[in-house]
Amino acid sequence: MEKTIDQNETLDARKSLQIINATIETSKKLLTDDGLLLICWGFVFSFGNLWRYYKQAVLTAWWLRNIFDALQILLGIAVIALTAYFIFFRKKKAITYTAISTRFVWIGVIVAHNMMVLITKYILTDINFALIQPLQLVLIGFAFFVSGGIYRYYLLSVSGVIMWIAAVSAARFSLNDQFLIRGIAEVICFIIPGILMYTPQKKQTAHV
Repeated sequence: MEKTIDQNETLDARKSLQIINATIETSKKLLTDDGLLLICWGFVFSFGNLWRYYKQAVLTAWWLRNIFDALQILLGIAVIALTAYFIFFRKKKAITYTAISTRFVWIGVIVAHNMMVLITKYILTDINFALIQPLQLVLIGFAFFVSGGIYRYYLLSVSGVIMWIAAVSAARFSLNDQFLIRGIAEVICFIIPGILMYTPQKKQTAHV
């Protein structure tokens, strides 16, 4: 009887250890995946906004505009497909509260953004993009700030603060200049943290 109890306790301890190890591995993988997604989304966002600024500020040929506009659409489709793959199709050994919480934060920001556009259009009877751009930066900054707290990766929270600073700065300029400010902010807040999140975890995986 005592042997049976000891065996059960040993099995329970092993199962608990396996669950803990699986959760740790999943958390590391999640950080790597999210780092890659930050890089990809940051590239698409910054490319789009910097291109919008450039084609308004500099006279460009129509064929060049068509190529880059089409490229922007293709990149957007590709990054959406990649995100869907990571969220819905990639197998994970365990589902963490970090992953669930972060998803809800960013989904909430997307919903809030669309509601903000509708409310702005309803009140002003037109969409004022010079107003929408800084407000979008505020929402993105909020998502970064909260995500940093969830991950305990405070560089993301710093990125949120930088986004807020960019929002205040952009509000003082014309729409085209806002594209430039936003593009630079997206490089700093998306791509750089994404690289820092992705690279160390990838090195650890390679060593293992």
